[in-house]
Amino acid sequence: MHRVQTIRAAVVAFILTLGSLSAQLGPGVDSLQKEIQSKSPTEVRNLIIARFGPPTREVGSGLQIEQWDVDGGVLTFHPLTGATFKKAGVVTRLIHTNNPVGLCLFGNYEMTTLPAANGTRYWLGNVVLSNETYAFNDSRDNLDHRQNQAKNFFMLHPKGRVLVRYSESVTATTRLEDLPQGTTVARVTFVAGQFKQTYRIITNPTEMSLAFEADGAPFLLGRAWVDYWR
Repeated sequence: MHRVQTIRAAVVAFILTLGSLSAQLGPGVDSLQKEIQSKSPTEVRNLIIARFGPPTREVGSGLQIEQWDVDGGVLTFHPLTGATFKKAGVVTRLIHTNNPVGLCLFGNYEMTTLPAANGTRYWLGNVVLSNETYAFNDSRDNLDHRQNQAKNFFMLHPKGRVLVRYSESVTATTRLEDLPQGTTVARVTFVAGQFKQTYRIITNPTEMSLAFEADGAPFLLGRAWVDYWR
């Protein structure tokens, strides 16, 4: 009997959660969310325009990022990271995605300089990370913006081994969508002969990205999550 009551309580809680989410989204956006699953970016954008008309504004710089003022909040269409809805300070991602840590952690990371006074960052190259090795591929570009890169570990040691340690309570199958902003998902130690350097890998759900972090690092190094549209 106790088990039946527990199951009923769980079902009621789930229904209440759905009701709360629908109220947070508003009727128009809630209906849109159901309609856009498994659609391509172009299809999603067309469905938004068909439902809400032309965008209220464009906020992108380099990318066409459009926004609509609907249901008491702001609906945003980003061509890379998908559709989101912000209301009362709460951002809800409308496209259901699945990004396991182990799938997103390994691959190609883009390296840039730290932002200049005007916000500009300059591409330095890319770090390709596997579960055993790493390799830095220099862009051979922006040579006049490398004054602060004398101690850049990857420029000094472009190839080597890696030791990957997931954070406590994080595994390869943990979904990045379930982790709070700024969570350290892993610590990666890069080893080149007698030299080594450890970086934290931080998740950013807002931008759907991962980034290297270490005190005094003279660069930014990051990559996008893998699954934007499902």
